[in-house]
Amino acid sequence: MKKKNILKALSALLLAALMLFTVSCADTSVDKPTEAPKDTEAPTAEAPTEAPVTPMEEILAALGSLEFGEIKNVILYIGDGMGMNHVPATDAITGGRYDGKLAFEYLPVFGTVDVLCTEGEPDSASGGTALATGYKSKRKFIAQNSKGEDVKTVVELAKELGKSAGVITSESIVDATPATFSVHAPNRNDESVIAGLQIETSVADFIMGGGKAMYDKLFDEHPEYKDKLAENNVTYVTSWEDVLSFDGSGRLIATMTDDYWEVDAEMTPTLAEMTEQSIKMLSGNDKGFFLMVEGGAMDEIAHNADIMELTRHMVAFDKAIEVGLRYAYENKDTVIIVTADHNTGGLLPKEEADSYIAKNEKTSPYIAQEEWCLTNAKLHCLYEAEKIAQEKNPDVDWNTLPYRFTTIAHTSDKVNVWAVGPGTESLTEAKLKCFQIGKLIGNLLGGEDFGSADKNGVK
Repeated sequence: MKKKNILKALSALLLAALMLFTVSCADTSVDKPTEAPKDTEAPTAEAPTEAPVTPMEEILAALGSLEFGEIKNVILYIGDGMGMNHVPATDAITGGRYDGKLAFEYLPVFGTVDVLCTEGEPDSASGGTALATGYKSKRKFIAQNSKGEDVKTVVELAKELGKSAGVITSESIVDATPATFSVHAPNRNDESVIAGLQIETSVADFIMGGGKAMYDKLFDEHPEYKDKLAENNVTYVTSWEDVLSFDGSGRLIATMTDDYWEVDAEMTPTLAEMTEQSIKMLSGNDKGFFLMVEGGAMDEIAHNADIMELTRHMVAFDKAIEVGLRYAYENKDTVIIVTADHNTGGLLPKEEADSYIAKNEKTSPYIAQEEWCLTNAKLHCLYEAEKIAQEKNPDVDWNTLPYRFTTIAHTSDKVNVWAVGPGTESLTEAKLKCFQIGKLIGNLLGGEDFGSADKNGVK
């Protein structure tokens, strides 16, 4: 028995060993992904490739030879207070952006504009009205002729023709320039009235910029205007995120900072971003569109004689113009016009400025009479403004800057205009008046009889 038990144990051990051997030799490929033969491998889908983006340098070089079709769209850029020397000063201080120049300096049409479209010193109300309506006007009048009569704006014309229209600015939207393109009013200083009219009477598809404080005041003092938003099919927002999510139903009013963007580096959204989004919102209309883009904060900065911050806003303005230039390059039915409503600050080359200031500091209250400035101009005079500006730019030696402001006020100096597109050649004419630019815009949009029929822009 003992021998048989030993044999049984040996047999069991042999059987176990045989089973272990069999398992270790078994095919374990079922636990691994099977590779297909190379000649039967399924093709891999390639990621879609984006169309190459044309470099801006190439676009700028091509502007003079673009072949345009029928014009449907006009984009007007207004540098508020942008005098003739704003551009060379920016080039000299910043080094320019494209071979020493700003992008809009490459526009093939260039002219000089008389801003005396008003009685007395020009302001953004009279200058803006001239550009918006094709009529000569008076100081403080908003989209009214010199008689105080409401006259049609290019925004209203565009809407009559079935086109879309928008107004954007780095200023408050109730400030004079955006107001002239959106409402009619007898006094630019009645900003609460302008805000109410933008809700009730404006036909612009959207108005975007600063001005939240004034709208807050309107809603606080006149709560009924909150109801009037819905009554007039207006969506009112105060953030860029809400602008981006706007569904296009009705009109849009957006105020994204309390007043204007004083510091360009803190501007959210940038003027370029607003311009890009505006074109997206408008370009879906097959009949075309009109868009006014204002570098409005530039005027405020010039009033404060801060040449360094001015150059930053000028560069931001130029970047917004680039957006329009790219669109015009890709869509040969779009005219681009760049100009100013007046000159602010009398910017001159440093030596000329120093000489002018020395000769006029006793007679011009805007230079040295601080108390007068704060009482009448509601701003610091030139000397004090420069001191404050230097404190904001401690790394800059003011004495080495190639340009200097000569006043904190507006001047009657001429301004420049740049353009590209059929019909804009007339902007090179001698003795060009600012209201003639407004007339031209109306004509390009399709309004043959738009603007004043009088050569002086009155009737």
